[in-house]
Amino acid sequence: MKISRGKYIMVKVRFAPSPTGYLHIGNTRTLLINYLFARARGGSLVLRIEDTDIERSHARYEESIVEDLQWLGTEWDEGPVRQTDRLGIYLDYAEILLEKNAAYKCFCTIEELEQMREDSLKKGKPPKYNGKCRGLSADMVKSMEQEGRPYVLRFKSLEKQISFIDDIHGRIDFPRDHVDDFILMKQEHTPSYNFAVTVDDMLMGITHVIRGADHVSNTPKQIMLFEVLGYKPPQYAHHSLLTGNDKKPLSKRHGVTNIREFRNAGVLPQALMNYVGIIGRNVKKELMDMEELINTFSLNSLSPSDSLFDMDKLLWFNKEYMRNVTVERLLEDAGLAPDLKEKVMLLKENARTLNEIKDLLNIFDRADIDGEGIEYLKAHKDTSIIIGVLETTLKNDINITFEQLMQELQGTTSIKKKDMFMMLRIIFTGRKNGPPLGEIFHLIPKDIIIKRIAGFINLIS
Repeated sequence: MKISRGKYIMVKVRFAPSPTGYLHIGNTRTLLINYLFARARGGSLVLRIEDTDIERSHARYEESIVEDLQWLGTEWDEGPVRQTDRLGIYLDYAEILLEKNAAYKCFCTIEELEQMREDSLKKGKPPKYNGKCRGLSADMVKSMEQEGRPYVLRFKSLEKQISFIDDIHGRIDFPRDHVDDFILMKQEHTPSYNFAVTVDDMLMGITHVIRGADHVSNTPKQIMLFEVLGYKPPQYAHHSLLTGNDKKPLSKRHGVTNIREFRNAGVLPQALMNYVGIIGRNVKKELMDMEELINTFSLNSLSPSDSLFDMDKLLWFNKEYMRNVTVERLLEDAGLAPDLKEKVMLLKENARTLNEIKDLLNIFDRADIDGEGIEYLKAHKDTSIIIGVLETTLKNDINITFEQLMQELQGTTSIKKKDMFMMLRIIFTGRKNGPPLGEIFHLIPKDIIIKRIAGFINLIS
């Protein structure tokens, strides 16, 4: 329970994605902040699907969003509620606004609207509707409707300064001319974003609207609607946006950005949520499970400044989580067979993702050597000596141990131990990095090592 405006109220928040694409990491941050806030306050979370953009919304995206939320381990208390199932409600409230003389029908054509836009830009002002149809008489409106002219429904802006206290940014003021007569209902009788979310937040009893800072400019429009409809607006909080290393808003040009891609890249959901849960926050420690994230969360811990999303940092989190989960869990998450348990146990220390574990498994069944390894072997003057001893020794004794092999090599060459180990690693595994040789040697088929040697000899000859 929380004291607000002198009354005890139950905290209720919402996560409201649009099914016009896959779940983005930025939206995931909004989800998590709402989730942590609701759970920390003993409140509830509503999942609302804002699908009134008919042309761009698709059922497959809604299905993928729900699936991704389940994979992330988050739960919601109500929903999913779809706005397209509530179109009648928006029409009812549009009629209420018409009756209150708080809205009017606008018959302006696309050409007229474009001319208004150009006129505003020429004056160095942001594009705004000039209120041309606001003063139409009832007879003129009726006549235009009888002619079959299409129209939209616009809100009569209150033309007053709007101020509110943002729980992250503090007081925000908007001048009286900031909000124009924005559209409430489109020609196809679907609601605009600002109208639909206001009606939904009002009827669902949303107490706190927590969303990205890119929605700040929408807030005065929604506050005006609450005022005209006779409801108190919720408390607003606008968290910072995620950026790439170039300080620009995170997008596809920065690489992996949607949850489906993170899943496919082999990132664990616990690691992803832990990292997202501390981005832009003042925390005493970084590695936290969901319960710790909830117990330490407050809106005051969020910085109002934009936050860097660092892929390398996420992979560090992922590596830490992979170290601490059971091998059985890794096998299940990676879709690997149980008989790979011993190999995965050794490989997980050298991998940052499940995909890297799968890639490292090539050590055991692929006889190739990567480019970096080939260059190292070609550049070392003693490679032929090592290869000669290895080829002879392995063919003579397929069951030789790593310790016995090292004794054989050290007795026949004076190569420095450090160089020898690197050459052996490349020949045994096909790469310069990997698990300790002594621990992995017995798991690598000796015929694979012999094939690697033969392949390298063939390459250089």
